Amino acid sequence: MTNRQGRVKRATQSDVAVMAGVSTAVVSAVISSKPGKTIRVGKDAEKRVRDAMEALGYAPNVVAQSLAGGKRNIIGVFTYEAIFPSDSENFFYPFLLGIERGAMQLGQDLLLFTSSSFEQGPRSIFPNGANRMGVADGAILLGEEPDKSELKQLHDTGFPFVTIGRRDTKDADLNWVAADYTTAVSDVVDLCAEYGHRTLKFVGATKVREQNADREAGFLKKQGNGLKLSVERLTAEDINSDWLRTCLDDGNTVVLTETFKHAVALEQQVAAQHGSIPETISIVALAAPLNRSADVERWTRISVPREEMGELAVRNLISRISNPNGAAIKATLPCGLVPGTTLTKI
Repeated sequence: MTNRQGRVKRATQSDVAVMAGVSTAVVSAVISSKPGKTIRVGKDAEKRVRDAMEALGYAPNVVAQSLAGGKRNIIGVFTYEAIFPSDSENFFYPFLLGIERGAMQLGQDLLLFTSSSFEQGPRSIFPNGANRMGVADGAILLGEEPDKSELKQLHDTGFPFVTIGRRDTKDADLNWVAADYTTAVSDVVDLCAEYGHRTLKFVGATKVREQNADREAGFLKKQGNGLKLSVERLTAEDINSDWLRTCLDDGNTVVLTETFKHAVALEQQVAAQHGSIPETISIVALAAPLNRSADVERWTRISVPREEMGELAVRNLISRISNPNGAAIKATLPCGLVPGTTLTKI
């Protein structure tokens, strides 16, 4: 079953009835948990209905069962993180504040999905083969590393969703709200150049996701014009005394680190060699730590507009729900730069 754009339509009770070879009234009777049902369903028919529901990825719309029909004004929030970000110091918490604000402005209720996980392994949208978020009109997805196969599967069901963070997957044009890391990192390089730095190193994570690629692209965009730029992807543990010595011998005066873990590892090696930041070498952090601490404030770093991204994700999700067959909605918001003491003029 596909729509005009070639995407699979969201399964309905009618679809389940056709596959199971029963009437929609029988499907409704199987789904309904109310006592005193007027239609009795045999075990064989019930099994066919439940098998069809699983095959089609149909999730009973428990809210719509109590209404005449139409939208419920409920949007879901799902995160791939092991712990739902309810701690104010968690990186993802400001996104929730923005989502809540956006939902209030648009008269939407929020439904948080906090238990869609296996006993072992990451959280799943389809823990039992069906989309449990089907009780909502659509959903916003959070997480550092979403399962791309699940995003594709969710897209193909026709269920409206928006990811926070740019997410690309094969054969699925997704809706997302992201931070403009490319421009932000380019602006950092410009600032370093204004401070007199000419040889700069970008130290990135070994796993390259969309946000990693965007940061690197912003860095390399400034190659030339008297600047010598180099990129190195390694783990924080790879930053040792030999690495630091080579980095300094190559003339680097500032390092742009993709993670705080890299930044801290570099500072520790500098201190071990009786140096200091930024006197020995300057550091700019290109991402906020997953768990904020008081030590963060002294770092020169990029600031991500997380609350604004959450709010915009709600608005874009409602637009997608209202126009399910429209073009994918993609948006980037500008980042800021927080001045600290780890970047100095030379």
